[in-house]
Amino acid sequence: MKDKPKTNPNGANQYVMDPRQKECWDLYVNPKSKTFGNATQSAIKAGYTKGTANMITTEDWFKGKLRRLNLLDKAERNLDKILDLPLKDKANVVLDASKFVAKTLGKDEGYSDRSEITGKDGESLLLTEEQINTLKDKLINEKR
Repeated sequence: MKDKPKTNPNGANQYVMDPRQKECWDLYVNPKSKTFGNATQSAIKAGYTKGTANMITTEDWFKGKLRRLNLLDKAERNLDKILDLPLKDKANVVLDASKFVAKTLGKDEGYSDRSEITGKDGESLLLTEEQINTLKDKLINEKR
């Protein structure tokens, strides 16, 4: 009888992320980490086996994060270059593309736009009937 394949110790699968992924990535990209820039050592420190750690850069999740990080770096470089140029039509296209990449991929770095349709803490942005009547009363009283 064959041995069952080992399952992920954290219950991760194609739908549930492994918490080691976040820890590994955070260690890899944090300049203050002792394993900064070293994917294998970051993976080992995050709890992966040595065999998996040696192959971590071939994992889809890791490649995807690296790709997004590179795109964000390019977008930031483009924005820096464009700031010194006179804005012409050609530059506007590059600027728009860079802004798009920065705000869609750089949300954690503070580039995102607020696009919610609710107010603070999920409150409605629409006025209630009572609020409308109160405003009407105030306007009428101010005109007097």
